[in-house]
Amino acid sequence: MSPIFPSVPPAADDGLDFDAAITRQEQLCDALEALADSLPERIDTYAAMQLAGRIVPTLKRCQRLEERVVFPMILERAHAPVQMIDRLRTEHMEDEDQAIQLTAAIRAYAQYPHREDAGSLGYALRGLFQPLRRHTAFDRDILLPMYRRALLD
Repeated sequence: MSPIFPSVPPAADDGLDFDAAITRQEQLCDALEALADSLPERIDTYAAMQLAGRIVPTLKRCQRLEERVVFPMILERAHAPVQMIDRLRTEHMEDEDQAIQLTAAIRAYAQYPHREDAGSLGYALRGLFQPLRRHTAFDRDILLPMYRRALLD
């Protein structure tokens, strides 16, 4: 599979940027879980709308860093398996599609909260934050150390 984004030369602090990007995604997952846990009685509709506006931009920024900087670097210098990177790119596309749908669902529920819709929204929230948590755990445990080693080469 060819890169989705062109490669960008790494900077010395990219390892810190990647770590921060992973942290931002983990924080997003925490916020999505908190929203799911607040349904249906304790939802803060203003906070839900604010969160909805952050989902896609947060994912896109983090994924852009991975695809333009991290993936090319670990493919070239750390000899990461191409299949692993292809799988992660596919997960990015799936996460982004899910994030777009979830954003619309959160906004609709926040504008017109109906108790009977809370279950489906909670399911949709978990449908993004659970796989995203697995992805960020892989990023933190596998990719980040691999990337930091590649930066030193």
